[in-house]
Amino acid sequence: MTPRAVIDTNIWICILLRGRTTLPVLAAFNADQFQLVMSQPLFDEFHDVWLRPRLRQRIDPNQAERLEHQLRYRSIWVEVKTIPPNCRDPKDLPVLATAIDGAANIIVSGDNDLRADDALRAAMLEQNIQLLGVQSFLDCLQETS
Repeated sequence: MTPRAVIDTNIWICILLRGRTTLPVLAAFNADQFQLVMSQPLFDEFHDVWLRPRLRQRIDPNQAERLEHQLRYRSIWVEVKTIPPNCRDPKDLPVLATAIDGAANIIVSGDNDLRADDALRAAMLEQNIQLLGVQSFLDCLQETS
């Protein structure tokens, strides 16, 4: 079964910054190794973040716009309705809600605070959703292929 994943904005930004550890996530997306679950709040956050002045000067706008196009047209779009379990950072709530409403089974994030919250990990596992870092996600993709 092809995994359904929500990719946190911090991963997409690292990809645009040519992060060696995150580029394989884009390659896996382009190779259809997983189904990307997306919502408008996550898309808007990605757009707003890459346009921040300190990042914009380091990101190729053509690449960012190409990635936005891929995210818009190659994702499974969901409307966020769920109020997710509490987490340490309220900015992570749209990520959690998107995963729940999109029946994702994985959230990939570089946010150590999100992944280290044991109570949140347990609550998300009750929803059959794992919170993974990049390498764990890539390992998971290898196991399912």
